[in-house]
Amino acid sequence: MNQRTFDIVYLEPDRIRLQRDGDTLRMQMLDGPDYARVVLRSCFPVDDSNVLLSVRDATTEEQDEIGIIRDWRELRPEDREAVAAEMNLHYFVPVITRVVDVRSEFGFLYWDVETDKGPLEFTMRDSVAHYAREVSPTRWILIDINQARYEIRDLEALDERSQRLVARELRL
Repeated sequence: MNQRTFDIVYLEPDRIRLQRDGDTLRMQMLDGPDYARVVLRSCFPVDDSNVLLSVRDATTEEQDEIGIIRDWRELRPEDREAVAAEMNLHYFVPVITRVVDVRSEFGFLYWDVETDKGPLEFTMRDSVAHYAREVSPTRWILIDINQARYEIRDLEALDERSQRLVARELRL
């Protein structure tokens, strides 16, 4: 029987270099290979700290994990800047403060909302089970067709109309 092991490889801050090249993040390991394209994923994406980061090889379809950065704040300043830029691209999550309108057409939900980043419109598939995540009874993450995320921090803090629209679409 062929058994695959899943050992955690920790990447030491003083042994790696991270650099943005346009929209691409590159990683050089001082005692190993260079990676032309890597992506970073927080091991705890709902947590604000993003301390443990999974570094993945973006040149493979499976995005195989290269290793884990224990605490990216321990990286050199240039590397921290590259990490922060990458994380901001992937984990930019506007907080919905008001729902102006939601309409359903042809299997999609079209949202018109106000957020902490300003007014936004986004489109979700009409499959709430797959594209809305209940973090707690009043906290929700909505995922649009481009995999962008939008957060409702406290459903009960929204105005009544917004609450009704969300409840109707999320089938609460």
